[in-house]
Amino acid sequence: MQVEQLFVETLADVDRKLRGNPSEYDLLKVSGLLRSILLDNPPFLDTASTVVGLDAKFRVVKPAPYVPSPEQDAAWARFHATRPEVKRVDVAVGIRGGLLTGEPTEPGDEVLDLSRQDFLKHPIGFTLSDINYSVESVLRVAANSLGGIHNDGQRNRHPEAEELRQYMQGGGATWFGRSMPAGMTFEIARCTLRACRPIADELARRGMCFTKSGEWSWSPDGHCSVRT
Repeated sequence: MQVEQLFVETLADVDRKLRGNPSEYDLLKVSGLLRSILLDNPPFLDTASTVVGLDAKFRVVKPAPYVPSPEQDAAWARFHATRPEVKRVDVAVGIRGGLLTGEPTEPGDEVLDLSRQDFLKHPIGFTLSDINYSVESVLRVAANSLGGIHNDGQRNRHPEAEELRQYMQGGGATWFGRSMPAGMTFEIARCTLRACRPIADELARRGMCFTKSGEWSWSPDGHCSVRT
């Protein structure tokens, strides 16, 4: 099967799994599909983009940077006077949803259109000990460690992803009503479908992807689907 066809069929599979109320299992499997689109070497997206001469743009929200209060600065100064060996941490645990919607909701939010590479580096909205975890870290945890593709109990080779895996498997880690890896994967998948739509449409227009009926369509809510 040509990569262009794999790209379109994979997008359609992601869309099917997001419909309704997807289970944790469904969303972990979506992380594996997203790995093929965004992370594998080469990712399906890059090949499809080259074929049609279009670049995917991932619309996201860049939040205003966190600025510690004067009171927090003063408290750390007093602490370091007696414990200088302790590394300062401004945000122990922080959660900010909606960074992959492209819709600003707080003062200082900035809307960006990112390339695939920059999207993978973009913060997902979870901060742990001042580390802002990225889209790529989440996909590597969900796909490579938690069952999207692999679930062997081994350490993740990506250091940032390994720290996130340990936190998630520590118990009680949730993301707006879902398990953390499932909820974050859901957000990444919706943003990816929106970004890939123009490329999939152009492949269909050129007759470079085919389904049983030969028809590629989009549902009213903006998700993609293959009409069979």
